[in-house]
Amino acid sequence: MEEFWATRTGRWRAAMRDQTAPTFAERLYAVIRADVKKGALPAGAILPPEERVAQELVIEAAEVRGVYARLVAEGVIVRRTHGVAYVPAGGGEPEPDHGEATQIRFEAALLRAVREAAAQGLSSAEATGMFEAAMLRAQSLEQEDQGNDEKE
Repeated sequence: MEEFWATRTGRWRAAMRDQTAPTFAERLYAVIRADVKKGALPAGAILPPEERVAQELVIEAAEVRGVYARLVAEGVIVRRTHGVAYVPAGGGEPEPDHGEATQIRFEAALLRAVREAAAQGLSSAEATGMFEAAMLRAQSLEQEDQGNDEKE
């Protein structure tokens, strides 16, 4: 789980260097907003806790809370009832709450798979193709299971 958050905040730290906004908070706001807009933070992606971001980026936690509050006010991110910030699904659909730990484990497993693919010499396009094929196979198995349930 530590690697999951460190990867996200590390990317933000690097991207903030390219920002020209006068304060760290404004830079962080611009980076997160851009990540959501370009899909680097897709629907359902969980944002690290404000305290974690503040610690890793060495800025005040109040500044990070202000950035998150601004993004919430603009509808860029939303909060679950227990305070976890995430990117909402498009079209106003409510995002199912599968639990923060489940999502983190899932994303961390995907990150390990991507690294393994790169170590084997696969391009990102090849790795993506393998992932898409696996997802299609999973959907096919799901449909077969549903068909079997209907027969019983």
